[in-house]
Amino acid sequence: MELPPAWQRPHPLRGLEDVPWAELSRGAGVDDLLRATAEGDQEACGRLERRLLDEDTVSEASVHAVPFLAELGASYRVPGAARDRVIFLLAALALASAGFTEGGRRTRRRWNAVRRELPRLAPDWITQARYAVAKAAPRVFDALAGAEVACSMALAIAVPEVAPKHIADVAQGIAFGGTHPRLLAEAACVALHLMLDEDTDDEWAHATAQADAKTLHAYESGAHPPNQPPAVTVQLIGYHYAHQAAYG
Repeated sequence: MELPPAWQRPHPLRGLEDVPWAELSRGAGVDDLLRATAEGDQEACGRLERRLLDEDTVSEASVHAVPFLAELGASYRVPGAARDRVIFLLAALALASAGFTEGGRRTRRRWNAVRRELPRLAPDWITQARYAVAKAAPRVFDALAGAEVACSMALAIAVPEVAPKHIADVAQGIAFGGTHPRLLAEAACVALHLMLDEDTDDEWAHATAQADAKTLHAYESGAHPPNQPPAVTVQLIGYHYAHQAAYG
């Protein structure tokens, strides 16, 4: 019997030693954390998350780590709990609100009065991280196949433009099956909405926030940045619901 594709993949960290991690901004030790994460070390997972996404801020090391994170997320050689955390991390990197500058300062996503995102000076790690995740995500979606799991919905919310049809089918099953926890179903609704590229306005964002009292309070209190487009707000809310469904 032929093995599933996720079992046929080569070692997820092949080529890791070819990256000059110590020379990258915030890259020292990332290779060791990736190796430990591949073995299922939960403490290493946490340290890797904090290193690559420091207070929702991405760096040069974050971008270089994405291909390896995607391979970890797509490989059944990696223990399930670590795989799930890695996939959530990929989604979070794509949704990051800030990036480190060459001088080590943070530059944040900002929008003008007509809700167009303002450009950032190079190196723009925010854009590069999102592009890297979008490029790598299809291999993770292929490995996840029909699994009805929160991390799949989180990644679909983060990069809906590359999510394949079978992930939309999974989202529909979770959203309307009536057998999943409410927050996971809400995350699936967000994922499906984004994958279908339906219009997202402030009213829809407000309705999405109503699934959780704290989220609704934050939304109505204007916790998000000025002029942030509702589609971005919905992505962040949906990711939060998926993460809450998985980890409480």
